This record gives sequence, C-alpha cells and structure tokens, in this order.
Amino acid sequence: MSKPEFASASMTAGQLNALVKIIGADNVLGILCGDLRVELKQFNLLSRVATAQIEATEKLVASEHIKSANIGYMWDGFCDNFSNMVEESVPAATIAVSRLEKASVDKPILAQLGDKAEIKLAHFFALLEKQSKGEDGVLLVNGYANIAYIRDSKGTLWAVGALWDSLFRCWDVRARSVGSPGAWGTGSQILSCDS
Repeated sequence: MSKPEFASASMTAGQLNALVKIIGADNVLGILCGDLRVELKQFNLLSRVATAQIEATEKLVASEHIKSANIGYMWDGFCDNFSNMVEESVPAATIAVSRLEKASVDKPILAQLGDKAEIKLAHFFALLEKQSKGEDGVLLVNGYANIAYIRDSKGTLWAVGALWDSLFRCWDVRARSVGSPGAWGTGSQILSCDS
C-alpha cells in the first residue's frame, strides 16, 4: 500500500487542520466528494462590537501595573516576554474590539486586520485596569479570551490573551507565538488599533 501524498508537500498537518477550520469541515467534505455546488466565500472572521479610547502614556513599566490590573496568573510566554517590558511615549489610541465569528488561528485574523492588528502593551494594560475587578466593559469577563497582537522589546509579535477567572476574581494572561497551530474560539474578542 502506498503512502498518501499531500497536494503540497510543504504543507504541515497543522496548516492543513487550520485550513479546514477556516473553510469549514462541511465545505471540505463537499469538495472532496466532488460536489461542485459548494461555494466558498471569504468568511469575515471579525465583527466590530465596540471601541475604547485610551489616553497617552508617558511611560509604562509593566511590572508596576501587574497588581493594578489585577493579573493573578501569568503564563510563561507572557511572564518571559512582557512582565518586565517598558514602553515610553505611547500615544493615545482608539482600540477596536471585534468578536471572532469563527474559530481561527492567528494568521487569518492578522491578515484581515492588516496594518491595524497591533496595539501597545500600555493600551492592553489600560483596558485590564479599567476592568480589574471583573466589571462590565469592553473586555469579556465570561471566561472567553480577549486577544491582542503586541510586540515585545525585541520586536517579536505575540498573540497576548487575557481571560477573566471568575473563581479567583483576577485576570489570567498568556502570550503565544502567532504561528501557533492552536485556534482561538468563536466568541473570543480581538483588540486592534482603530486610530
């Protein structure tokens, strides 16, 4: 019995899985079964739900804001890359908050956001501090992720997520590579630059 071959030898199993998640399993099955009636449309991953005005910050020292933002747990990715980061002269910004309409890995989200994808760590902390006790606001406090794309001090872009822990009443933050094969769940929120 011969080993099946990928149409593209350079495609990894993780990339193929991500493609199936984006296109939808039903559409893939239709295509594989030769159903030419299957219509693939570019799926709009994001729906705008709110905006937030963030004031300019002269200097952010992340380690000094962990307590005021009520971050109770930092996963290694965030702790290693952001907990001691310093940002200076961060301008005011309008942050767009969008709902993720379909589970997705980071690359399609980044592609849809284009040059508006990245925000500053200071903007992210400002939003966490506004809801440091789990208050209602633009961030989700229902256990779903609030995701931002932020560069560390070395210039590497990370997907930074914050989830409200209703049991311990604090934020749980993490950072992962934007090349991660893991998908963010439907209903999560994406923070991006709107100004």
